[in-house]
Amino acid sequence: MKKQFISSIREWIPEIFLSTHRNYSGSMFMDDLRAGLLVAVVAFPLFMTFAIASGVSPTTGIITCIVAGTLACLCGGARFQIVGPTGAFAMIVFDIIKNNGFEGMTCALIMAGIMMILFGIAGIGDIIHYVPYPITAGFTAGIGLSIIVSQLGTFLGLNLEQTPTSFMDRISCYCRNLDSINFHAFALAAFCLIFLEVMQKYKPHMPRYFMVLILGSLYALACKDSGMETIGSRFGSVVLQFSAPSIPDSFFSFDHLEKLFSVAFAIAFLGSLESLLGAVISDNLSGEKHRSNMELLGQGIANLGSAFFGGIPATCALGTTSLNVKVGAKTPVAGIFNVLFQILFILCLKRFINAIPLSCLAAMLISTAWNMASLKKNKYILTAPKSDSFVFVVTILITLLANIVIAVEIGFALSAFLFIKRSIETTTMEIFPRVIAGANCHGKECEYVKVHGHLFFGAAPILHNALMSLPKIHATIYIDMQDVPFIDVTGAKILKEFVVEMKCRKIDVIIGGLNKRTMKALRKMDSNLELNDCLSEDRI
Repeated sequence: MKKQFISSIREWIPEIFLSTHRNYSGSMFMDDLRAGLLVAVVAFPLFMTFAIASGVSPTTGIITCIVAGTLACLCGGARFQIVGPTGAFAMIVFDIIKNNGFEGMTCALIMAGIMMILFGIAGIGDIIHYVPYPITAGFTAGIGLSIIVSQLGTFLGLNLEQTPTSFMDRISCYCRNLDSINFHAFALAAFCLIFLEVMQKYKPHMPRYFMVLILGSLYALACKDSGMETIGSRFGSVVLQFSAPSIPDSFFSFDHLEKLFSVAFAIAFLGSLESLLGAVISDNLSGEKHRSNMELLGQGIANLGSAFFGGIPATCALGTTSLNVKVGAKTPVAGIFNVLFQILFILCLKRFINAIPLSCLAAMLISTAWNMASLKKNKYILTAPKSDSFVFVVTILITLLANIVIAVEIGFALSAFLFIKRSIETTTMEIFPRVIAGANCHGKECEYVKVHGHLFFGAAPILHNALMSLPKIHATIYIDMQDVPFIDVTGAKILKEFVVEMKCRKIDVIIGGLNKRTMKALRKMDSNLELNDCLSEDRI
């Protein structure tokens, strides 16, 4: 009893305390310090880039990383998570800000943070792993392709007053403005993209994103009259300035929250999924084991903190989390060091950050988004059963042409429908009009029905038709349910109606072969005792 109590308490202690309160040595501290520095070199440009893709300033991205990254390390249930703005949120945040303003995004983020905390408390951390892979692969690929399209205008250096939000409108807008290409920006972006792909193939451990930022900044400083748009010219000087914690007044408007509920749920769902996926990846790399529900609780607190301090949604950055493990991090302290180094970078490299060309960042985003889409890796889904490939393709198309909220909803609906269809197809009935029975039928002939599969609402018509097709000329009907692992209310209703009808005809019905689960379920649903004399665990 004592061990069980200690285990339940331990489940809700943040990982940073469990991993450092004993045996945390000087060598582990140095490993965490080194890992934090190496991860910060990679994460710093990515977090700024994803912030810009989300429609906010690079400073907002760094503030998100500082606040959410610190809280996730202090409160989470995984050892190696690196948290900040990610591509998973870029398009959804961009759309929220476009339609509801930054204040609307903050309200949605507060709601999402509360949802993630409730997910953790309710124990949903273990369930969320069972989201069908074609859905997660589909909307991840859709997000990646959306990011690529969203950055084409900046990649080409097009002079656009306003960029449309929808996929097709963006393509049309780019085509109409091709005559405004800035060849300096385009040439630099093309060079950066090629450089990133070559480095990824031949020198994958080099900090290629940081190198691209330096090259881009030097080029922009050397060619001041090129007309290229930079971080400084778009967003002004980068200044690390925190606002006082606050909650928007509109958060207390029920109508406003109702309008934002679906996007808040999408943020909570995506954030939970990405963070747990990152935790599983780091577990596989390190041999450690995370605690799903504590991690969701920590991610919820991290996103609430980000909202209160003027940040955007944050979750586990899969690439940098994997890197954190590979470079030797030992505890969540490495994540704290990552945050501290990011603060140091933005304080010391202000001049270079202001000079970074946006076309250079667009190249980084396109490279990252293409890897995120993983179309080559997931092409096998297209050769999978048609139902899976259909869900995958539809989720991608809806993510591109509508938005990720609708894509997730329709993806789940399609997966549920196809799962029901498969379950129906695997539910079968064998009918034997006349069988020499054993003791259950007093050694006489009876009519025999053998049921295979789940008896739920989708398969209920099959059961009904099988029972109705029996000749009903014998004194006993035996329904063998040994191969039925589950029965729902609809299946039980059909059985009860059949038993009542047969009793009126003076025909006995025996429902046999029941396992303990189906027996218990039928007894619970048999409030009027129609089945009381029919249930049996024995078989003919």
